[in-house]
Amino acid sequence: MMVDKTPRSAPPSLDLVQTAAADREKTTLAQTVYERLKDDIFEFRMAPGRRYAEQELADRLGVSRTPLRFALHVLAREGSLQRVSGHACWQVPAFDLGYYEDLYDFRTQIELIAVRRLCAMDPAPDLGALCAFWRVPKRQRNLDGQTVAREDERLHSTLVELAGNREMLRTHRDLTERIRIIRRLDFIEPDRIHAAYEEHARILGALLARRTGDVEMLIRAHIGASRAEIRRITLHRLSLASRGAEPRS
Repeated sequence: MMVDKTPRSAPPSLDLVQTAAADREKTTLAQTVYERLKDDIFEFRMAPGRRYAEQELADRLGVSRTPLRFALHVLAREGSLQRVSGHACWQVPAFDLGYYEDLYDFRTQIELIAVRRLCAMDPAPDLGALCAFWRVPKRQRNLDGQTVAREDERLHSTLVELAGNREMLRTHRDLTERIRIIRRLDFIEPDRIHAAYEEHARILGALLARRTGDVEMLIRAHIGASRAEIRRITLHRLSLASRGAEPRS
């Protein structure tokens, strides 16, 4: 009988397993801290222009400075925070609404190109999955703001993806990532959520009918209404933050 002399790798030691588990826990905690800080920044609970010491933030979040520093550096790379007075103090930059206005202009132009292509496609693109969410009776609408924001993003991204230009899609995804944090402000009031359903249903209907001019007009109007609402809410929250008031959800 032949004996298998192939060397077998030893099972990982308990120390290695525990170290790996600890690393995963630290990564998860750092991600949680990052998400909480980012939410505080874009809800204006951390006011633009104010300075925050690392220890102050660590005490506020109930964490050590190790996961906090990881989160702070990620936010700094994204432009949501900047370091001041060395490594121990951070500041929320002044909110640049004009920057987001420029992004919305760019996004509008990409989506106009996309819907023109979709109207000219043969065969027509499949819009069934989008219609299944947006073209439903009013009583069946999902009114959860986070869900609607996610589906709104999916609709616009899908239209650009179906247009078939990979570079245009890549650019649109980058724009979507940059405006996501303020775009969600458009879905915090029931009237705007219902309006989004109506607007998206009309856009999809015009696409299905291949009415290029109507689709372009509807896209412009929809994005314009969205950016106007976001501007209104943002300016209101900035005003509250400057007075030290807590913005309402």
